[in-house]
Amino acid sequence: MSKTARGIAAGVALMAVLTACGGSDDGLDAFRGDGDKPPVTLTPDMVRTALPSKASAPKGFQGDDIDVEVGDEAVEACSESTEANCGGLLSMGSTDFDTDDSGAGSGDSSDYNGEVVFGIMAFQSPDDARATYKAVVAEERGKAEKDGQKAKLVKIEAGAEETEAFEDADGETMVMMRIGSVVAVVNGDGTFVAKPDYDALAKLQIDRLKKTAQGINPDA
Repeated sequence: MSKTARGIAAGVALMAVLTACGGSDDGLDAFRGDGDKPPVTLTPDMVRTALPSKASAPKGFQGDDIDVEVGDEAVEACSESTEANCGGLLSMGSTDFDTDDSGAGSGDSSDYNGEVVFGIMAFQSPDDARATYKAVVAEERGKAEKDGQKAKLVKIEAGAEETEAFEDADGETMVMMRIGSVVAVVNGDGTFVAKPDYDALAKLQIDRLKKTAQGINPDA
């Protein structure tokens, strides 16, 4: 074996040992599970905790109340909004962030009424989440590309396992992410004077999900 090949083999072995002993450092271990623990499944309370709170609203935004639905009501709401069968869904929650127009001065406040909706769907397993995630992506892309319009890709690097994001011709932006058994969406309505940083908003959501899965209160 050449010196280069021995170096590569040693590096692979070291990575295997580090992964087995300490896990990864991307915050996804709880969602992946291991031999002793299954992938984490979010309870309704965890969904509520993981959604961005009023206290966590970024500068320029005002948070709203959080709504969480469970059981058949959650499945019905999910199916109506995504056109998917939402099999294995346990609960879903959402909250709105409106543009804070308190500093808009004498201008017309209607010019500052942009809204971002955060949504979380918690499933029994990663496979259940993956199936609905694919359906949501297909549905939203179809809406964005209706009548021959082309969706504009939006770059998102929030640390999810799967991510799709694009903007339609009217400026509405949809970010869809899957992390383990959870599907998270961030949807901006396109009426903002200054377009939000959707990458930062997506990271806010994913970071809160990771902390919640680890038993950490994101607002602490």
